[in-house]
Amino acid sequence: MYIKTLLMWLKKMKIKHLYIASIVFLSACAAPTSSYELLNEKKDKHGYIFYQNEQTHLHVDDLKDKLILPAEGYVVPEYLNLLPNAKREYRSGHHMGVDFSAPLNHPIRAVYDGIVVRSNGYQKDVDIDTYNSFLEISAKVGKTPEDIYNFILLGKSVVIDHGYSLTTKFRTITVYSHLSSIPDDIIAGSVVAQGDVIGFSGNTGTSSGALQNKKGAHLHWEIFFDDSKGRYFIGQNIPTELLKNNIDLLFEQ
Repeated sequence: MYIKTLLMWLKKMKIKHLYIASIVFLSACAAPTSSYELLNEKKDKHGYIFYQNEQTHLHVDDLKDKLILPAEGYVVPEYLNLLPNAKREYRSGHHMGVDFSAPLNHPIRAVYDGIVVRSNGYQKDVDIDTYNSFLEISAKVGKTPEDIYNFILLGKSVVIDHGYSLTTKFRTITVYSHLSSIPDDIIAGSVVAQGDVIGFSGNTGTSSGALQNKKGAHLHWEIFFDDSKGRYFIGQNIPTELLKNNIDLLFEQ
């Protein structure tokens, strides 16, 4: 109301240059989206692994023919809840990886050469009450705290640093989670080659793991890309309808 009155006064007083300037300024402020957002919406994201902006993104061509499936015989699922960006209401977060439906104790392979950063094969699941208390904390915080995610919800896991060998644009790491067990020689500092067995699929870090049963075994696999501005995950800002196809291209040999 005050803005409308000001514009009417400027017009009445015939302060033409101020009137026009005010209209232009207020129109810009009222714009529903920025030019970047409009650009981002129109961008064709076929084949992109993630897309942060025009300067920060990664196309499958940058990684073509380099990776193998972490669970041989098990492909990228079609169900959207098993792909990146899916909501995880029970822990106040979002999925940042791919859930491969590998059964209990299926061999899990390094997707590329690298150095092991973390291996916690001796970690034990907390009891279900403690597990649920961590989820309650996440709900209060409004997101999953990194410590709860990394040291409770991922269960037994292996993290591999691929440095800049996959792409010179980003430092790359892969994460293999919910493992039932990890070989004794897979420890921090171990050098692994593509195809080496670095663990076996399981359900650790899940509610089933906390209940000490054998349900829900699978591999939760993540790949992250680091630069000086931050960390990006596979499928980030990729439209739902392109997600599976773009990730499939990553493993196409």
